[in-house]
Amino acid sequence: MRLAIISIFAATALLACQTSDTFNPKSQYPPDPWVKGYSNPDDCLGGEKLAAIDFALPDYPRRAFNSGRQGWVIVRLDVDATGNTENVTVERAIPDALFPGNARDAVQKWRFEPPKDGPLQNCRVLIRYKFGRVSLGA
Repeated sequence: MRLAIISIFAATALLACQTSDTFNPKSQYPPDPWVKGYSNPDDCLGGEKLAAIDFALPDYPRRAFNSGRQGWVIVRLDVDATGNTENVTVERAIPDALFPGNARDAVQKWRFEPPKDGPLQNCRVLIRYKFGRVSLGA
């Protein structure tokens, strides 16, 4: 009897040590948007004129990670003459409730090399939340 109780206690303790940090997708990743389709010819797009000097991708939101959700966000921003971000807004997000705030908060902290031709307006960056990881798109 005593051995059975110890075995049950040990099994319960081992189950409690399991981690849930494995991403299990429960939603399909929506196809990437055509970012240039949201912009005008004179707008800047991420990677073309932006040279980051202080740049951290957003974390995968815990709620989205735990529920296996995937998606993307198009963030629009301006870069002033000193390289600071301004006017950061979310232009589009799929799904629209899980990722936008997280993406916007991260982009507001980004810093860039001062633009050579003066401030940049209406820059667009695609942030992907896919398979439990965050990356940039074109």
